[in-house]
Amino acid sequence: MRKLFILTVTVFVFFNLLLAVSIQAGLRDFSQLSVDDVKLTLKQMRTDRKDAVETEKYASDTSNSGLKGTTKAIVMSGVPGGQNTERPMSIEFAIAPVTNGKPAYDKAIFVRSDHKGQYRTSLVPGTYWIGPKAKALDPVGYSPPDSSFSEEIAVVKEGVFTQIDLSEIRYAP
Repeated sequence: MRKLFILTVTVFVFFNLLLAVSIQAGLRDFSQLSVDDVKLTLKQMRTDRKDAVETEKYASDTSNSGLKGTTKAIVMSGVPGGQNTERPMSIEFAIAPVTNGKPAYDKAIFVRSDHKGQYRTSLVPGTYWIGPKAKALDPVGYSPPDSSFSEEIAVVKEGVFTQIDLSEIRYAP
């Protein structure tokens, strides 16, 4: 009898939590989900997979070439004649192949340097744009923040990890 009571309470609590989460997520009525929504999701999944396969053509962990370097934050002094400070910092940024002289933002990969500011990523030989993640995600609507991230064009050659050091510049009050 006691086990039945505990099981009933557990199920009751579980369904109450499920109801609360579904209401918060705006999923009050699961019957509103149509077959067309599911088809769209599957179509989107196929498109995402196609993009991932295309990205694999230039971003490969087995490649013996790519980019490496250090990322750092530079704080520009807000006092005239004051000293700027800089230190290694973990920064996430984008790397996109350049085709026809323009970055292919839709094929960008995102890289995060470690806590010491070091990064290394394997890429097939070619020309690449390196820049802010936000710009790669929305190149048309991109608006630079108060800080600025250095954008670079890098050429990767077979058998070589090209050294590219990157900086994010911030301004002190």
